[in-house]
Amino acid sequence: MASGFSERALEKLENKIELDRVRLKRGLDSMPSNPWEFDVDLGGDSVSAMERLLSIVRAVAENSVGSWPSDDEWKAMLPDWLKHEVPELSKEQTDKLLSVTSPQDWDSLPWEFFSWLDAIRDRGWRWWGYQRKGSTATIVLHIAMFPERIDAFRELLRAVGMHITDERYTALA
Repeated sequence: MASGFSERALEKLENKIELDRVRLKRGLDSMPSNPWEFDVDLGGDSVSAMERLLSIVRAVAENSVGSWPSDDEWKAMLPDWLKHEVPELSKEQTDKLLSVTSPQDWDSLPWEFFSWLDAIRDRGWRWWGYQRKGSTATIVLHIAMFPERIDAFRELLRAVGMHITDERYTALA
């Protein structure tokens, strides 16, 4: 790279910026160059839903640089509520779901924990910030590379109890 930064050093810097944005609960004082915006209903316990979301995003960001934890380490690290919402399915359970669901409806099947974890590992997005307005919020991600694994983020929103009311990605407009 002409700037003198190695790709690894740049990744570490981007990761530090993302972690600062999560930890400091930075609002939407600015927008990233490639934003994906979600308007969400925070559900019955809006404070808890946002804290749950931030706790998972923080864990993912903290473990994105360096060696990614093993599946067993993630199972031990992630909270029980998430593992309940995005359950681990056996091969038999997965096969049964696929056999009783028509192929055109496969995208409506629930996420399996390890599939979700794989998508989060190669997520392609970074947390940018949010702005809360009562029981709703606008959440912004920076799309840092492609393919972006936005469906895994949508599943995380569902798992924490949020409902997406609208989303915008200007690159698709």
